[in-house]
Amino acid sequence: MPRKNHLMLVILLALLLTLVIIVFAPFAVSNGVRFWIWWRARQEGFVVSVEGIDAPFLSPLVIHEIHLKSTRDNALRIEVTATDVKVALNLKHLLLHMRGRLIRNLSIEQFRVELRRSTPNVQALTRQGWATLQRLLPESLNIAKAEVRVENGPNLILLRGGSLSASASEPGRFSAAEIMIASPWLHQTFSQLRGATHWEANRLTLGGLTLSRGLDLQSAAADLSRLGKQRVGLQFDLDAFGGKIRGNVSHEWRSQHSNWKIAGGASDISLAQTSDAFGFADRVDGLIHAANFTFRGNLAEPDRVTASLWSELTGPTWRTRTAEAIMLGAAVYNRKIQLQQLYIRQKTNQFTLSGEATFPTTSSGWLSPDFRGNISASINQLGDFAALFGANPDDFAGKISVEGAMDTRDRKFGGRLSVEGASLTFFQMGVDSLTAELNLKATELEVEQLEITRKNDSLTGQGKIEMSHENNYSGTLDARADNLLDYFSRFRGSAGKKPNPIPIDLHATIDSSNWDAHGVIRVPDSSPISFTANFPLRIGTDWNAFQLSPVNITVDFPWILLGKGPQLFHPGIFQDGILSGNISLSETLQCPRIIGDMQLVNGKLSGDGWPSFNVTEASSRISFTGNHAAVEFLNVATKDADLLLRGEIDFETVNDVKIKMSGATPLFDLTAQQIDCVSKINITPATLTLAPAVAEFEFRGGVFQSGWTVTLQETNGLESLAMLDPDGGGREFSLCLGTSEEKTLLLGALPRATPGDETRAKPRDKRR
Repeated sequence: MPRKNHLMLVILLALLLTLVIIVFAPFAVSNGVRFWIWWRARQEGFVVSVEGIDAPFLSPLVIHEIHLKSTRDNALRIEVTATDVKVALNLKHLLLHMRGRLIRNLSIEQFRVELRRSTPNVQALTRQGWATLQRLLPESLNIAKAEVRVENGPNLILLRGGSLSASASEPGRFSAAEIMIASPWLHQTFSQLRGATHWEANRLTLGGLTLSRGLDLQSAAADLSRLGKQRVGLQFDLDAFGGKIRGNVSHEWRSQHSNWKIAGGASDISLAQTSDAFGFADRVDGLIHAANFTFRGNLAEPDRVTASLWSELTGPTWRTRTAEAIMLGAAVYNRKIQLQQLYIRQKTNQFTLSGEATFPTTSSGWLSPDFRGNISASINQLGDFAALFGANPDDFAGKISVEGAMDTRDRKFGGRLSVEGASLTFFQMGVDSLTAELNLKATELEVEQLEITRKNDSLTGQGKIEMSHENNYSGTLDARADNLLDYFSRFRGSAGKKPNPIPIDLHATIDSSNWDAHGVIRVPDSSPISFTANFPLRIGTDWNAFQLSPVNITVDFPWILLGKGPQLFHPGIFQDGILSGNISLSETLQCPRIIGDMQLVNGKLSGDGWPSFNVTEASSRISFTGNHAAVEFLNVATKDADLLLRGEIDFETVNDVKIKMSGATPLFDLTAQQIDCVSKINITPATLTLAPAVAEFEFRGGVFQSGWTVTLQETNGLESLAMLDPDGGGREFSLCLGTSEEKTLLLGALPRATPGDETRAKPRDKRR
């Protein structure tokens, strides 16, 4: 009996212990789990709140809500919220401290994560924390609804309406209402995603996912098997726009030096499909035939970075820019970027650039890197090559070759370039040959030789351009042309005649951007036109600034036959006449000071040369004295009338020029109706003696501006009261000369005396 009693006692104690475990296990487990979560979170720098833990005996643990928040500064902020969490624990591994998974199954109804990191090197967890997190990876996982937001500096990844189920025993599913990726270089949103999942050996595989039209994710495997050793990996295989993209990414942050390893390749990707998918405004065409990329290190530690890139583009086209092939090969190591080759091929054009650059230490250093390299170009179709850089291909043509080497260090240039060209066209101007020798120095660009020839015309020069902020330049230029009209199409010959050639010789000396030029223009059958000019012209000076710069210009033209000379307007104004004078201009073009005189003798105007006036002949003399000029006489004639005028010109500024003229012979206003804008001025014989007499008329406006006006000052005779301006200030008209709508200002002059009139006057004298 004692043995029997002893056995019964053991059985009763076992039953009692089992009963105690059954009764107190939920309480012990729930509080133990709560304490363990609080303790581990506190060690990792988190504040945790747990609301309601149910731990039924031999049933999954249920946590109604858990909220985890980091207590660190703003450099790294993590916030995790999970509701209705069901955890099936592996008690064998948990109680016996065996290796393996602590959780058999994890189910979460709602899961929300926010991570914001502004400093790249801040660690989220300690090494022990990552090891614990790996042991908590379940054998199967189910998340009904997930919301994830990850911000890393300017980059953002956002997941909305996600769900995930993964298991090693059966296929799982993944879905997302929206995934958005935003960065300074990319902004893309993917909607309504569906895919299959598989979870085995701490590797989560996602496949069969259509991201967008032409972009399908065949598989993506996230390797979490070394999460405890602070290393994760990602492999993916992507069908992208008719081609393939494969990549392998791993990240290790176990030591103080975070390390990335990236390797990827691409083949046969259509740029046209890519541009359509991303909604580029301009059409892009071509093919990424092949590309490989490797990277190892951390951009925050450029000393430890190594990388390589090789790519080949076939038929790339953007807008009107096209090439047959572009190849790029580059490598990064020891804080240096080696450009192995940049090769561009266009039919008969080839361009090659290779060299080495120092890895910039700051972001601003990318704008002025230290580069040392070689340039080689053989361009047989200059128009096609210029179009590659956005120029109009019709503006350029011919052949050009470039050979040389260059380097930049501390924003200073060095090197040497040789340029040779033949049968060139620049902006519809032909050049037979071009030769240039350029020497790039630390502080200046030296043009050792520049020679351009076109037929018998030539331009030679040499000089230097300083690389300082002011970009001063100095040198000499010598130019000679057989015909000035070949370069200034605005200068034309007389109507119906082939223009005569006008040779020109020019020599210029430039010292610190100040030009000192002199030359001779030879008009056929006329005396040479000699000129000198002295003015500053800095690089980047616009027209408005140049008008305010001091200038000194002199022009001497003893006599020019206008019928032989160039015409500034089309059709030509003068058929014949002699123009002579000497002009000296100083101060600025905006407020010029002009000294000298001009004289026109027997000027014959073509019938259609000046359609805004009906003048056929003109002679005049003008004397300039500073900002004032005296029109000593202006004799004009039409077919039926002669008019003698004199006046003055005031031009304190070229934006307000006043030309006042008065008649030495009577002048009448025959314009009865009021017109808003004068498009034509006609002088006709005055037959109505009661018409208002014009004492003076004034033209006023800006030399380089529209909006000119003409004002007629009329005499106050009783016979013309009906025609006077009621305000007594004269009649003012706007000028719109040359417009299609004809509104004529009609002026009357005394009719020209004819031989018949003189014959009839003699008998009357005899009868007297």
